[in-house]
Amino acid sequence: MELRLATTDDMEILIDLRKRLLVEEGQTVSSNIDEELRNFFEKQLNSGQFVQWIIEEDKNVLATGGIQFISFPPSYSNSTGIRGYILNMYTTPESRGRGLAKQLVERIFKEAQGRNVHHIFLISSPMGKPLYKKIGFNENDIYMEYFIN
Repeated sequence: MELRLATTDDMEILIDLRKRLLVEEGQTVSSNIDEELRNFFEKQLNSGQFVQWIIEEDKNVLATGGIQFISFPPSYSNSTGIRGYILNMYTTPESRGRGLAKQLVERIFKEAQGRNVHHIFLISSPMGKPLYKKIGFNENDIYMEYFIN
């Protein structure tokens, strides 16, 4: 099993996984958004403010997850104002229950720590909430958050 950084060479994989995620979250396929997704991934992967990983086994993609670094006004608890937003967390149905999402979150935390970012947040599907709570995320009305020491 290999956990690796996604690149623009993975564009078709990233687009496919994102669309699967949206459908599983209950969205109806109402148009072709491939070009918009392609533009997003190309721009964001090249920006340095977005990092996405892929877990593969025997050349089969099992899971993916990423983090977007976003600037907010500095605060007393976060003098840089930078927060990490976890997004695009998806594990293929046949690969669930193997701890892959947890592996991705741990890698995301490592990336955030390397950038001196300590406030992480996400919006979770109902299926993901138990995992994030187990990791230590706190839930509020809008999102879940985690503070890395």
